[in-house]
Amino acid sequence: MLPHEENFSKLPPIDRNRELLKSAREEIYKSVGGVTLPAYIWEPEADKAPPYPKSAIAFFFSSGWDNGQVSQFAPHCVYFAARGMVAIAFDYRVSARHGTSPVEAMADARSAVRWLRLNAVELGINPGKIVGAGGSGGAHIAAAAAMLKEFDEPGEDPMISCAPNSMILFNPVLDTSKKGFGFDRFPNPDIAKRANLLNAIAPGLPPSVIFHGTSDRVVPFDTSFEFARKMKKKKNACELVVYEGQGHGFFNFNVSFDLYQGTLNVMDDFLVTQGFIEPNPEGAMEVP
Repeated sequence: MLPHEENFSKLPPIDRNRELLKSAREEIYKSVGGVTLPAYIWEPEADKAPPYPKSAIAFFFSSGWDNGQVSQFAPHCVYFAARGMVAIAFDYRVSARHGTSPVEAMADARSAVRWLRLNAVELGINPGKIVGAGGSGGAHIAAAAAMLKEFDEPGEDPMISCAPNSMILFNPVLDTSKKGFGFDRFPNPDIAKRANLLNAIAPGLPPSVIFHGTSDRVVPFDTSFEFARKMKKKKNACELVVYEGQGHGFFNFNVSFDLYQGTLNVMDDFLVTQGFIEPNPEGAMEVP
């Protein structure tokens, strides 16, 4: 347990995450159509910060592009800030609050990664070491920023890459066909087809790790299995971590602390292997 986390640990899970969100610095990363979208930023303390530009990890909360809580990944952000990264939880447009479709959510994720690169000096980050992470629809928009060549916000500079350099995806929406998830949430079938990540796998994609439960009744597990198979066929590094018998959202703190901690440790190992963070000289950290 991190010292400043002691009081948070005694709160119910949802309140705990909201309280953790208050420990972040809030900045507006995008204003569009009268909507302002915040980024919640956690930075490492001086004794945890590396002596070079830091890696960044950008989290996009779980959703079906319809709802969700930006505080969901606040515990993960606190943890990775303590590991020397700049960690950011990005809000993005969803239908319940903004009357939007997955198209706007995808545009927001692309804007978020570009914002990190545009502000890399001010944030003290390495623009070549940005991790895109998320759950469900949030995982889809993080991966879409890396894999798709369209869905930019009009007026943004396409010369600034919106692709994260690595991906961490929890029960991700990867297939937006009728056999997958979310087909009817897109404005029309053609857009759903163009947003289908199973059809967008090509060589040279960022290394990725996927967490998925075999009993997920929301997003079919088979889509992650097929995605990982196709990624490897194209010579992309992609690790699928299978959780037998687990359902949708099993990785959240309020579902199972043991699974939450286990997935966090796998994330840590993955980021060490990819060179985003240094090995922890003190061994495994106690998670928030």
